Amino acid sequence: MNKRLFLAKKYYLVVGDRFELFYRGVVKAINPYQYFIKVTCDKGKPYPRYFMFLPEEKDVGEYDMQIDLVNDDGEIVESGKTTLIVNKPEQPKRIVNILCIGDSLTAAGYWTGEGYRRFCHQGGKPEGLGYAGKINLIGLCKYQVEKDVIGYEGYGSWQWKSFCTNSLPSKTSSIWVDVEKHNKKEADQHSVWMNSGNLWILETITEKRLKFKRGQGHKEIAPQISERFVHQANALHQEDIIIKGFGFESGNPFWNEEINDIDFKNYIRVNNFMVPDFIYILLTWNGLSVPYNRDFAVHQQYATKLLDKIHHDFPQCQIRCMGIQINSINGGIANNYGAKGPYSDMYGTVTTAFNHNQWLEELCLSEKYREFCLYLDVKAQFDSEYNMPMAAQAVNARSNITEMVGTNGVHPSMAGYMQIGDVFYRSLVHELNKK
Repeated sequence: MNKRLFLAKKYYLVVGDRFELFYRGVVKAINPYQYFIKVTCDKGKPYPRYFMFLPEEKDVGEYDMQIDLVNDDGEIVESGKTTLIVNKPEQPKRIVNILCIGDSLTAAGYWTGEGYRRFCHQGGKPEGLGYAGKINLIGLCKYQVEKDVIGYEGYGSWQWKSFCTNSLPSKTSSIWVDVEKHNKKEADQHSVWMNSGNLWILETITEKRLKFKRGQGHKEIAPQISERFVHQANALHQEDIIIKGFGFESGNPFWNEEINDIDFKNYIRVNNFMVPDFIYILLTWNGLSVPYNRDFAVHQQYATKLLDKIHHDFPQCQIRCMGIQINSINGGIANNYGAKGPYSDMYGTVTTAFNHNQWLEELCLSEKYREFCLYLDVKAQFDSEYNMPMAAQAVNARSNITEMVGTNGVHPSMAGYMQIGDVFYRSLVHELNKK
């Protein structure tokens, strides 16, 4: 039977937080609304596009929910069940350390920042809990939430494999530049130079090559490099450095050069971070370009390596694997990928996303991983019809009437990032109530 309903085993809800389960994120169909989507649950309200439940304190507990897909003849085509778990927020008794890992959906820090804001800060919309100082988000990438700065590890275009090897640059990558000649000496080490608006610190000096590490303010994985480095501070020999070529060093933050492998203990030690109690992983839209794909063996190879290594280095750490949201269904795929090649098949891409999420949940539920891994279903809590980027466009070349058309295939609008942050927040409340 061709599976149509993709409900996760469990969803986590919070008292006072409006939970929405979007049918587009659980029904795999070109048009999910071809069915009557019948929802049966002791709580909540089933609207045409989504199920909504705003729990009150009296609702704390677990609720079974069933969804039936009903055709025009009133026949049930498929049924699925899940459990809604409602938690009342409680302030943790101790500080909890958390590491978030991801790709371009994480790179800007939006969803990590929103989950942190809702848990630690007061005010805002939705209003935060105000549990200040109770969670510590570690990582080399930084994002400011009001006066707080949180860390994470998020790199555009990365996938499971990228975090298990050392072949791609990251936001922390140093740069080697090739020069015809220079007059820099040992006394010039640690001097500061400007290139294309970015600060670089001279670290290593050889006859034909110079190595710079990043100064403050770098946000791009591969920032623009011009032919001239201009002195800013601390150099004895201050003449401009003219380069003829450059290359970024690989930048896996978890890589240990001495053992030529990922090493989470070393990552914590060299960066003076606290050992994480939880690690949240949001991967991967990268590497899912085959439409209708059911084979995720490549991802399995590296996902299991990453999970195994984390568990080996931090046996008490709990890992939370976040699924990916459904891609744009109203033009974003066309805008980014055209009519041929990877990702160009809109519904094939939707199907692959559903299958990938099912694979990830089954991996977390397997005997090897179920004690320390848990799947979080983002797609059902993400409104892919309205929270992907879109813009007004003429309905045709001869009309002044406009319609909203998608402009990005897989990257959310800011509202979409906030919904991913909501999933993070709900998980934090569920997990940290136990701490």
